[in-house]
Amino acid sequence: MSIQHSFSAFFLVQTVKGFSGIAANLALAVALAKLYNTTIYSKYKYRIRFCWWGAEEVGYLGSSYHVRKAKNATAPGERLADYLINLNYDMIASPNFIFGVYHNQTARKGIPSKAIHGIDKVADLFREWFDAQNLPWTTTDLDGRTDYAPFLTEGIVVGGLFSGAEDVKTVEERNRYDHFLGQGMGGLADSVCDPCYHKACDSIQNVNIFALDKMVKAAAYVLEKLGEESDLQGWLYPN
Repeated sequence: MSIQHSFSAFFLVQTVKGFSGIAANLALAVALAKLYNTTIYSKYKYRIRFCWWGAEEVGYLGSSYHVRKAKNATAPGERLADYLINLNYDMIASPNFIFGVYHNQTARKGIPSKAIHGIDKVADLFREWFDAQNLPWTTTDLDGRTDYAPFLTEGIVVGGLFSGAEDVKTVEERNRYDHFLGQGMGGLADSVCDPCYHKACDSIQNVNIFALDKMVKAAAYVLEKLGEESDLQGWLYPN
């Protein structure tokens, strides 16, 4: 399952904060639908549900409501037990971006142990794509600050990408990104990843198209790899 919340804070139309992920999710859904309509692309054995949540900024209300409904559902495919993974692409086009990959090592304490193995496996897939493209990546905090949190609390594996918000890009990060991307392409050291985070200046001019392009391609790669797994449940939850 691929997810993204849809409404940004304080009712501002915030392009990087919400709509970079919304657009990415839409692009993935449309691309997959087109592939499914060809004769050369095999459909996955797993159902993929694309979701756009509301009211994330006031307590993950949309995603929490969905989880509560799923916990009480009885129809196959609608039950929470049928959910194998939740992928989150909240902010993926920050102007002073990082290629952030959610990872278990930075997860908050107390996450259900059954999800840890799968979180690591999914993070490895994202890093695999960035490494193959000779692109840098950064381990980013899995701190429960966005819509994957209600799923993770229930022991569902989560993963995803994050380009940075009020996080400060370090000198080491800037130098490492310069090394991979070219001098001057690594962004600004000692500066926040998105200076317009939760501000009215978060408009289309605030989007880093290069970062968005790479993040969407990484998301597509991981979606396909997961979809092609013959036993995704066993791959994510071996015990």
